[in-house]
Amino acid sequence: MVLRPHLLLDPEETLLSYTDRLSLMHTGRGMERLLADLGIHKEHFVSGRADAVAILAEATGHAVEDLQRHAIRVFQRGASFRGEDISKSFLSPRAARYCPACLAADGTKEERRHRLLWGFRHVNRCHKHGLLLAETPMKDATNLRIALGNSPLAQAKAADCETLEYLDWIRERVHSEPWAHDPWLDGQTTEQVLAASEMLGAILEHGHWVAVTKLTPAQTEEATDIGFTIYREGRQAIEEALDTIRQTSPATAVQAGPLAYYGKLFDWLDRRSNAIDPGPIRDILRDHIVKHSAVEPGTTVLGVEITERRFYTIYSLSAEVGIDRPRLSRLLKKLGQVPENATELESGNMVFEAATTVPLVKAFNTAVPLHDVPEYLGASKRQVEILYRAGIVKPLVPRAGRGSVRHVVFARNHLDDLLRRLNAIPELDEVSGANLQPIADACQRGAGPFGGVFADALAGRITCRRHPGKSGIGSIYVDLNSIIRMKMST
Repeated sequence: MVLRPHLLLDPEETLLSYTDRLSLMHTGRGMERLLADLGIHKEHFVSGRADAVAILAEATGHAVEDLQRHAIRVFQRGASFRGEDISKSFLSPRAARYCPACLAADGTKEERRHRLLWGFRHVNRCHKHGLLLAETPMKDATNLRIALGNSPLAQAKAADCETLEYLDWIRERVHSEPWAHDPWLDGQTTEQVLAASEMLGAILEHGHWVAVTKLTPAQTEEATDIGFTIYREGRQAIEEALDTIRQTSPATAVQAGPLAYYGKLFDWLDRRSNAIDPGPIRDILRDHIVKHSAVEPGTTVLGVEITERRFYTIYSLSAEVGIDRPRLSRLLKKLGQVPENATELESGNMVFEAATTVPLVKAFNTAVPLHDVPEYLGASKRQVEILYRAGIVKPLVPRAGRGSVRHVVFARNHLDDLLRRLNAIPELDEVSGANLQPIADACQRGAGPFGGVFADALAGRITCRRHPGKSGIGSIYVDLNSIIRMKMST
């Protein structure tokens, strides 16, 4: 049998509030009497168990799904709301806070409704009246009738008139259907978005070691709104905020870890958020740590083992490349990886990208000096100087870089690559060699400047062959007559 008369369910109120109003209508007494009459276990109903809610739905003619949207499922160590796992402190079904203007508008005590939004820890004001929420004398009560007792409504206090973006977002998410507008935020739970926003904003506003739980409600609002304006923009905006947090860290020691650089944000994600999945903020912070710190392979960062090194400190780089640290420091300055005036402490705190720095250092450590390049390439000193000026043979340190004038060196792999390209040229034989001559002789007899002829030969624009009995540049033969004819035709 369905209870008559029917009582409408306010779309904004909690299930406990509705049930107490319903009981007053039908029994003249509080929620406990109606639950007993319907055979519903009180504690099961207060904790939002599905079977208890289903009995009330059958008795009132409501769809079970509709009532469950107003219920907060409370477990021993956590809670859930509309299918989202949440912490107990994030959203409470208890009538601990209220808006005096809303209750005055509701009418008599029997008609007062406790709104869902008032149970969210991050909600400290009424969006309808712009008033701060007041606390009830009995915060653990399940409905406003008991929570307020005979106490008069609290004096209304106006909140800051400034609109807070995150409050608009949470109100729309809880009360609008459908609320999906943003793939980034819609893929996360409400607590994941607000908890990450609060932590980012709190650290940016109050420093690395802020005690978030000790902030005043007004400070929590401010911190959450600051963080939300960043968080809602997505990964890039969050990474920029992490850049700021890291750069403003008081950490100076070479061995400083992520806790020192990111403070309570790292502490929260590393240990204190294990009960509730914090969402993508943990992956974003882990990537930021690995990107900016010399994390050793095998190290576990925020629950994930790092298997590949991406960055080195000058100390770990010294061990990797086998160069003592003072010499390596001078070398990195020469390569432009460390500022010339950097102190030992400053260079010690720097990190170097493994993918680029290690090959660069190893290339420099095995580089060929300019005076040895002619022999290495099988060329004359004059030919190497021409190719050097033309940019065909490129020094390891750019010509405009520090140390490039006094100590010009060439990466061995760069020179080897040039020799491989030369070795790919077809060999000279009796038929093809009839009209060919060494490239140096051809240039002296009118083929043109050596640099240009060599570039044309390397690019396959002119006929050339490689003498099998010679090596390097000296093995290249070209067709002088064909070059002259080509020049005359153009």
